[in-house]
Amino acid sequence: MVAKERSALDELGKRGAAAMNALDRTYSQGSPEEQPGDGPSGRPARRGVGQVIRRTCADFGFLVGSFFISLAAFIVCIPLFAVGVGTSPIIVGLAVLTLCLSVAGGFARYHRRMLGLVGISITQTIYPPKTRGLRSRLRRLGHAQSWRELLHVLINFIIATACFPIGAVWFFAGPGGILYGLWSVWLPDQGDGSGLAYLLGFPGRIADVALNTAIGALFLITAPFVLRGLVLLQAGIARGLLDDEASALRQQVSHLATSRAAAGEAEAHTLRKLERDLHDGPQQRLVRLGMDISAAERRVGTNPDEARTMLREAFEQSQEALAEIRTLSRGIAPPILSDQGLRAAITALAARSGVPTTVDVEDVPLSDAAQNAAYFVTAEALTNMAKHSRAKNCGVELRQVGAIVVMTISDDGVGGASLAKGHGLAGLAERLSGVDGTLTVSSPPGGPTHLTATIPLQSSNS
Repeated sequence: MVAKERSALDELGKRGAAAMNALDRTYSQGSPEEQPGDGPSGRPARRGVGQVIRRTCADFGFLVGSFFISLAAFIVCIPLFAVGVGTSPIIVGLAVLTLCLSVAGGFARYHRRMLGLVGISITQTIYPPKTRGLRSRLRRLGHAQSWRELLHVLINFIIATACFPIGAVWFFAGPGGILYGLWSVWLPDQGDGSGLAYLLGFPGRIADVALNTAIGALFLITAPFVLRGLVLLQAGIARGLLDDEASALRQQVSHLATSRAAAGEAEAHTLRKLERDLHDGPQQRLVRLGMDISAAERRVGTNPDEARTMLREAFEQSQEALAEIRTLSRGIAPPILSDQGLRAAITALAARSGVPTTVDVEDVPLSDAAQNAAYFVTAEALTNMAKHSRAKNCGVELRQVGAIVVMTISDDGVGGASLAKGHGLAGLAERLSGVDGTLTVSSPPGGPTHLTATIPLQSSNS
């Protein structure tokens, strides 16, 4: 009898192993988010049992955390809301409602972070800007997204309270059923008149172990799907109530409008400077050139030698005017930038600089507009440095860091550079904003000065 029971238990162990193999085969095919070919280096992405277990544990951890967080949010926010509504005829009630919405927003941020830990992204809420004064704080009462976050506290508490026990049953029932043959020996012996198998009409310990093992295998195989479904249920509610895409789009539109206006202002400033430079330089030379040629023409018959001298000077004037026009054309679209790239163009700028300048520039895949912005920022920065910094050495460094390009221009001069309006660097910041870039300056009195420009590889204005 003992040998027969042992043989039956061995058979159950083989069935448990077969269930684990079936689980491995089920998840080795990849999830909908990770199909073959999505893995690194083009290798098919595969999910082994270990990865499925980790994800399932993460999902269960989310359900546990979501339950306790939603419980805390419900305990705090709902009484605050009741007190705020009850006392709303007086100013205290409005302050309590504002506090309630702020607390609900804090719990909403935490819930978004928890969803992020299980691979689900929710757009952050963009709240009204905070300023001093009670009236500014009460503006939150008119913010629709804040009320949706409060509604999420109530709805998610109900859903999380239902999901938590369901998830706990599926999470523990699988291992518990598979291992029933081991831990059930410590249960009180009540003969053959107890147990799930007896209730179903199959008396005997072997039948009881077999039935519990089969049920455990069923729970074990379905647990990853059930737990992920419970997580996605809460994620769907969060997307409906916490995903503030409208505010994000409004902020993006505002940013694009600001950056386009800044780009237009920078372009207008460049055109005005070009017009002024043409008027003060080549135009004056060309006017003088015309006068010299006219005077030489009048002297050809009476004083040929003087006429030749005047024509020679006129030729020199024309060459100087041509050189100035070429110099100005570099400020519009330098040929070296389009022909040889940003690194060669910055190297040429450094070679023309009056201060010894080292260049360490990587080849980066920037758009034409971003390359122009980087070039002109470097040119203007080197010009300002040569005029004002009294530096002995300068360096230009450009590196790609993730999805952005970081350019640093440093010198060992006297410092004091500023982005304040009226300084030359303010125009550089406007030019960079046209390609979604930023400019920061570190220039304490006495130096050194560090200008750091960041430019995204993919600009929304490109």
